[in-house]
Amino acid sequence: MPHVVPHIKAAGGLLLSDEVQTGFGRVGSHYWGCDMQGYKPDIVTMAKQMGNGFPVAAVACSKEVASSLNKLTFSTYGGNPLSMAAGREVIRVIDDEGMQANSEKCGNMLKTGLLDLKSQYKEVGDVRGHGLMLGLEVVKDRDAKEPNPELFADMFEKTKDYGLLLGKGGRFGTTFRIQPPMCITEKDVEYSLDVFERSLKESL
Repeated sequence: MPHVVPHIKAAGGLLLSDEVQTGFGRVGSHYWGCDMQGYKPDIVTMAKQMGNGFPVAAVACSKEVASSLNKLTFSTYGGNPLSMAAGREVIRVIDDEGMQANSEKCGNMLKTGLLDLKSQYKEVGDVRGHGLMLGLEVVKDRDAKEPNPELFADMFEKTKDYGLLLGKGGRFGTTFRIQPPMCITEKDVEYSLDVFERSLKESL
């Protein structure tokens, strides 16, 4: 991003940072994903985590962008007082209870454990991410990064049966998307790593 931003600015473009998943400290080391990437956006979109399940979203923008919005727009739920109160309270809890620091601590613990699995099993092609936004890629051949949809599907069902709910993504749908709640504990991390290994062993 630091290399791309000057080109965008030179062309007169605007930078929008979608922080719906990366915002509010989930990446651990920084409160916003754009801070971690080292650039200042003109517009930031945010949602999901700021409501902790309650429907709320927001847009923040620079003074320059805001000053161009001279026409008022309305929506059915825009500025809903209940949503605003819920969102404000969630942000207080994130800050007061150290959820960003917890994301970094438990995220590092989780990533270290997943990298240990990678060192033991050739079927783990890659482990990547920051804080509590991690991915584990399942492959047939680690060098060629050939995806392994059959093994992934078996593991996906087994992790679910063990009570660990995960997402899936990646270009071929063979990457586990690991985004636990920011209040996850070290005990939760240990259990999750145990489930990953058991599910992998049982699927081979």
